[in-house]
Amino acid sequence: MSRWWPFRRRQQQRAITFQDVWGSGGDATLLGHSGQERALRLAPVYAATRLLADSVASLPLRSYRQTPSGRTPALAPSLFRRPAAVGTRYDWMHRCMTSLTLRGNAYGLVVAWGPDGWPSQIEWLHPDDVSIEDNLAAYPVWYYKGRRIEDGQMFHIPAYTLPGQILGLSPIAYFAMTTDTGLLAERFGHDWFQNGSTPSAVLETDGEVSRENALILKQRFKEAAAGRDVVALGLGTKYRAISVPANESQFLETIKATANTIAAIYGVPPEKVGGTTGNPLTYTTVEQNSIDLLTWTLRPWLARLEEALSMLRPPTEECAFDADAMLRTDTLTRYRTYQIARAIGLNNIDELRAKEDEAPLPNGQGQDWTPLAGVASGDEETP
Repeated sequence: MSRWWPFRRRQQQRAITFQDVWGSGGDATLLGHSGQERALRLAPVYAATRLLADSVASLPLRSYRQTPSGRTPALAPSLFRRPAAVGTRYDWMHRCMTSLTLRGNAYGLVVAWGPDGWPSQIEWLHPDDVSIEDNLAAYPVWYYKGRRIEDGQMFHIPAYTLPGQILGLSPIAYFAMTTDTGLLAERFGHDWFQNGSTPSAVLETDGEVSRENALILKQRFKEAAAGRDVVALGLGTKYRAISVPANESQFLETIKATANTIAAIYGVPPEKVGGTTGNPLTYTTVEQNSIDLLTWTLRPWLARLEEALSMLRPPTEECAFDADAMLRTDTLTRYRTYQIARAIGLNNIDELRAKEDEAPLPNGQGQDWTPLAGVASGDEETP
């Protein structure tokens, strides 16, 4: 075997299968108190991890084969078409990114191998169920719910690692104080408005009001207000609403500050997770922010996943995400881009038609790779 990866083997009986992962289901009461699920209750954490997971999972995953003439497209293996017994490829990639962004590690259990001896199905495990014998060992020993995992059956992707360590750092664990502060601020706001830190209104009168009359006045007011009717109170009673400016309670500022901090942790634009930016956004900056999101936020994640997933295939194969699918342009701009790509010989007509979900031209007419002179700038060809 020409590669160190220990997955290449024939179908065989294993100690842990996908039935062990999905068969009995999870205990929701146990998960409800873990740091991962608690942190997801904080809106900025949920928004940041959802943005990353949704963005990566929605990108097409392409397969390629290395040949003497260069990299050529290849038929995607079953691992990238139906990678798990439960859910779609989108769900599978989403689970991986959720585990990476929350816990800094994604743990995959290889449950099936294809005829070529390479993995054909991988189930992502809950991080709380996975442990390692020695985080500094050159050849780690993995455990799932206390049961040792067979060598070569664990597929591990770390997100942020320190030299000499195997496991990635968990953002939720390292920034627990930030998430806890945000959750406490939200709880304070909830209690402030719901539990009546101050009364919602005051009924005032210059005269003396007995306890019995006060109860009658409140009852009349509530009944009329509930029916959106005119209120007749009597006894010279006046209604005065009490409104406490939200910024005086300071919890909104705390929530915004928490959102900005979490945005910095995950490298996402603050406005995407409820934070604030320094300057107002214009149409131009919104368009540029989409490019920045792909370049500075998503690209490192895509590169990490591409290299990790390529290790699940033979050395002559690799996979890559089609990041261009995220940059949706208007029809005119898109067609001009196609014209330039055709002119310089980057794509033939059939390949460009495929991007628009159109069938190839008949009789191989769209397979011509000859560059077109005079239209490389996107302008019409001049005589």
